[in-house]
Formats: sequence, C-alpha cells, structure tokens
Amino acid sequence: MSVKHTYLLEPGLWTVEGTYIDKEERRHRQTGQLVIVHSPTIWTIESRLNISGEDQRDFDTRYDITPMEEGRSYVEWKSITSGPEDIFGLFVIVEDTIMMPWESESGIYWGQEIVARLTDREYLSRGYAFIKREKVSAWAVKMTRDD
Repeated sequence: MSVKHTYLLEPGLWTVEGTYIDKEERRHRQTGQLVIVHSPTIWTIESRLNISGEDQRDFDTRYDITPMEEGRSYVEWKSITSGPEDIFGLFVIVEDTIMMPWESESGIYWGQEIVARLTDREYLSRGYAFIKREKVSAWAVKMTRDD
C-alpha cells in the first residue's frame, strides 16, 4: 500500500455531507456522522446518516470488520443495518481508493461503494444499492475527519 489511508485504517470521527438519490432519481440532502473504532480483535464503524426531504429518515449502520493483517490490502466486513437484511462485503484498497463491494445473505440486495482519498482529512464516497436488478438508491458525499 503506497497511499496512507486515515479512513478505515485509523480510528476517528467523520462528518458526512452530500447527496442521496432515491429510486425515482430525486435528490435529497444527506448528512451524518460515523465513528471508526479499533480493538485488537475487531474494528467497527458506527454511522448515523440522515436523508432530508419528504421521506426524511435516518439510517443507522454498524460495520463489524476483521482487522487488516500486515501486508494485506483487503478485509471482510458484516453490516448490521436498519434495513431488511444484514450485509456482507469487503474493503479492498487500491492506491488512493477503498472499494466496498457488498451483498445481502440472500443475494437480493447488492451494491458498491467507492471511497476516494483527497487528503488525510477528506474523502469522497460514491455508491449505489440494488434490489435484484432495480437500482433503489445512490449517493455522492464528502467525508471530513473531525479531530
């Protein structure tokens, strides 16, 4: 790994702000925070994201992550979400980008998130979610580290 990542690989508090796009392609303001915690046996990310607008709602998500071993560029994770099914995926680091392919246990829910490093304190996140072959959401947010 030639790029030093502060997101995921270091504990921290991050503020999220940007756009959530629903299945009708309507844009909504998305805000929130996430906390990354490292212990010797598990890393966690706990997030609370708020979608504003007519269908205002909060998304609470917890990621349980296998700590990354020295010399590896990927780890497995499980997410316990406010949605209908738990989700499983990978964090895969390629240079300045962390990719997160994921799917639910049944395979009905699936998607991808890309987290790109701008600076030690700023990352961009872009992603989408599908149910079977229908896109149900997408997002474009900036994450800023709060120290």
